[in-house]
Amino acid sequence: MSKKPLSAAVDLRLARGLSRLGAAVLSLGIALPALAAYPEKPITLIVPFNTGTTPDIVSRLLADAMGRELGQTVVVINKVGASGLVGTQAVATAAPDGYTIAYANVATMAINQSLYKKLPYDADRQLVPIALTGSVQNVLVVRKELGVKSVAELVALARKQPGKLTVGSGGKGTTGHLSAEMLKSMAGIDLLHVPYKGGAEADLALVRGEVDMVFENITSIKPHLASGKLLPLAVTGVQRDRRMPELATMAELGFPRYHAVAWNGYVAPVGTEAARIAVLNKAFNKVLGTPEIASRLETMAYEPTQSKPAALFELAVKERPVWAEVIRAAGLEND
Repeated sequence: MSKKPLSAAVDLRLARGLSRLGAAVLSLGIALPALAAYPEKPITLIVPFNTGTTPDIVSRLLADAMGRELGQTVVVINKVGASGLVGTQAVATAAPDGYTIAYANVATMAINQSLYKKLPYDADRQLVPIALTGSVQNVLVVRKELGVKSVAELVALARKQPGKLTVGSGGKGTTGHLSAEMLKSMAGIDLLHVPYKGGAEADLALVRGEVDMVFENITSIKPHLASGKLLPLAVTGVQRDRRMPELATMAELGFPRYHAVAWNGYVAPVGTEAARIAVLNKAFNKVLGTPEIASRLETMAYEPTQSKPAALFELAVKERPVWAEVIRAAGLEND
């Protein structure tokens, strides 16, 4: 049997080796885009609410930690207006490249769909969830000069003076506003709603005595409670807040179906690569689990949540009918 010359055999083995190497390189080349470093530049995080509010405070804390975790700056930009519509529309129409994300809360994902006849965006079709990151209860706070020391006394006064007691909020359709509407409906009272540009402005209005009460996130209102001018009466969640255990829930005080919690998370434009959503979700979960961030959030009465991306939309779907009923009872549909 004839044998191939040695040089021919070497050449054949070399050709086969180069072929396999070429295939491997080609395969690596195809995989490189998916495995490319992300993020490679700063990320913009849109907060659709004013500075000094819970969304802003929490987002800036997380953005700083996320920047360290991702190795890129996360820049917070406040785009305020129409109960979060302006900022949410900005992310809904942004390039789906993972470099524009936004804070999204109960108003953005569960309230506005019932409150407004026509929205400038479709949350279900134009946004994808990144993470459900936590929640904070509202607290009912009155000015001390009002002369009431309990929810029962407040309700009694409101019944004696229908439409005269004022409740400030960070705007129409916020949880602060609808927490008041929930009380009005359940207690059969009439309160005058006074909307402000943001929760921080409503809080200051209460401190100045311009309104009689607010339902505000504990995170936002807590610094003002030290002024001596305000009196907290109750919290709005299903259980007492451990940082203010002396405050009963509205349910304990005679309104068993009362439940209003301001939850939030983060979203990106639809079309954003799942791999990039996964990177962001992992980073959010990691920073939320660090002792440093957990301790900071604890002082704010903010309850952090580590979750899969889908958890945000699942909660929104669950809560939409609840807020739709509050909006219907208040006569605010298609406002």
